[in-house]
Amino acid sequence: MTDPFRLAEPVDAEPYRAQATETQSTLRRLASPFAYGVIVVLVALLFAAILKINRGTFTYTLDDPYIHLALSDQIRHGNYGLYPGTHAAPSSSILFPFLLAIASGTRLHPYFPLLINIACLLATVEITRRFLHHLRLGSDNLATFAQAAAVALIAISFNLVGVVFTGLEHSLHIALVAATVYGAVQLIDRRQMPRWLPLVLILAPLVRYEGIALSIGTILLLALRGRRRTALATFAAMTVLIVGFSIFLKHLGLSALPSSIMVKSVVAGGMGGGAQQFLHGLTKTLDTMIGHPIGLPLLLIGLFAAARFSQDLFRRGHPWTPNGLISLPLLCLIGGQAVAGRFGWLERYEDYLLLGVCLMSLFLARTLVRFAMSPERRYDVVHRSRAVLIAGAFAALLLVGARYVNSTAHVPQASNNVYEQQLQMHRFIDGYYRAPVAVNDLGLVSYHNPYPVLDLGGLGSETARLMIAHHASPADYQAFVAANGVHLVIVYQEWFPDQIPNGWTHVATLALTGPLVSAAEAEVQFYATDSGTASRVHQNLVAFQPSLPPGANLTLD
Repeated sequence: MTDPFRLAEPVDAEPYRAQATETQSTLRRLASPFAYGVIVVLVALLFAAILKINRGTFTYTLDDPYIHLALSDQIRHGNYGLYPGTHAAPSSSILFPFLLAIASGTRLHPYFPLLINIACLLATVEITRRFLHHLRLGSDNLATFAQAAAVALIAISFNLVGVVFTGLEHSLHIALVAATVYGAVQLIDRRQMPRWLPLVLILAPLVRYEGIALSIGTILLLALRGRRRTALATFAAMTVLIVGFSIFLKHLGLSALPSSIMVKSVVAGGMGGGAQQFLHGLTKTLDTMIGHPIGLPLLLIGLFAAARFSQDLFRRGHPWTPNGLISLPLLCLIGGQAVAGRFGWLERYEDYLLLGVCLMSLFLARTLVRFAMSPERRYDVVHRSRAVLIAGAFAALLLVGARYVNSTAHVPQASNNVYEQQLQMHRFIDGYYRAPVAVNDLGLVSYHNPYPVLDLGGLGSETARLMIAHHASPADYQAFVAANGVHLVIVYQEWFPDQIPNGWTHVATLALTGPLVSAAEAEVQFYATDSGTASRVHQNLVAFQPSLPPGANLTLD
């Protein structure tokens, strides 16, 4: 008699187990493409939204990338400046304008920063994926998909997608930070230095000066791991290139640091004012970080890193621990931002910091994360608790990155600000006025514009930068504009309080009617330096007005 409750023979279960194993393997293979797919689709949707809101025209979310593009055009012709025969250092990146010069003179050039940034975003995603795999946080289905989802959420929550559309060097810097952390972790865990790590450490400061701090921290890590010659050679190469660029700028009659850094950095701007002003800049930068919603938690992590590194440093006779070693570059990364970094303006300045801190913090907490992700559960209720824990961690990540998710969501509107303000200024100057002009937003007005543009914002003119630093008088601005043969000035009036000369005639106001996202001010004022120019500009603007998009409102006096 057959026992109906008898268990099936093991051999009968083999096909089902093989099928289940094959299904699990397939699911794991789909995890990484899932992460890439989410990010690629998001980039595509944002690009399509930009084209829709701008009536088929792509513009970056800031005016600044067009400064790099204009500079790269001149680099191709052997000049470092924005116009032939003039020298300027308006870019905050040493390397990026030279990289853009590769495509200068081609139809690809205006889109080249976007293509570079998309490639860097995908590289960052891949490095992050490999970093998580290196940590061995789990390999079952849930753990594999959790890591893939974490990669996508990190890219979204830390504004890595949104910053692509700024057209600036930030995406490249972020990729180099991810590579630096990944290389440092490989050195710590395997005692083998990736061959590409020294190159990454040299390139990072050339892309963004903020990269100096993490590069120095990692170079010290190389020395602590017995790679003293490599550390010394890397530091020497990095220093020679940075100092060499400063010597090059001085040779051109410019400041040792790019004008953009001198204007935007409180610390760099205070270097010429003595020790007291320099210390004031340091204090102000630290106060800014403390006042930022994410700044104080980052400082607390920095203090923990300092304590953890000190624990190993003063424990004589004992080998360095992995956690003690990684705490050094973590401390340098956060310390560099606290001393000389910035926050805000489309949330682009601190993205590299968020990713670097996140990756190194995961390394510090890897044992705890492995335990939480362990699939070895006896009871289904405990197994379900792992999914709840993962969901809670993702919710916390999105909560911390809420302001960065919001910044990504506003990418189309930020692009539309540039389209309706700076692009329309460019169109008017290039297609109607057709003569030299002075502005305080230099980028898109200058790019592919055959008529000289005098910068009053200090990025493209060392004289203008010094005038801003010393709060020049209306007479100074009148003389400066006249000396450069300019008769039309288009500026944000708020940037020049009590500095507009009485002799200038207000001709018109170009105003944004939609939300203000990336433009510094909603209204741009048109001033003519003489009555003849005022009459001419008025006629030009009358002809130009019908061609404006609906969101740009031109009011004539």
